[in-house]
Amino acid sequence: MKCAACHDEMVKKKGEIDLRIEGRLYVVRNVFYEECLSCGEKVLSPEISQILFEKIKNKEFVEQMITVPVLDIPYG
Repeated sequence: MKCAACHDEMVKKKGEIDLRIEGRLYVVRNVFYEECLSCGEKVLSPEISQILFEKIKNKEFVEQMITVPVLDIPYG
């Protein structure tokens, strides 16, 4: 598969990704995805995307507190 962003080749991986859906951050662990090694673009298959959206819709997830580094950079 070619990357939609830079047109380089994507590689299949399994690991952790983060998703923002309706302003909420989700961390998805142990998921298969494709990643562009050139630009870092990550893509889920339509089947996996559907499973994730169903799990989110049905609240089939565990809420955990994680620490995330936050950068505050003023404009101009």
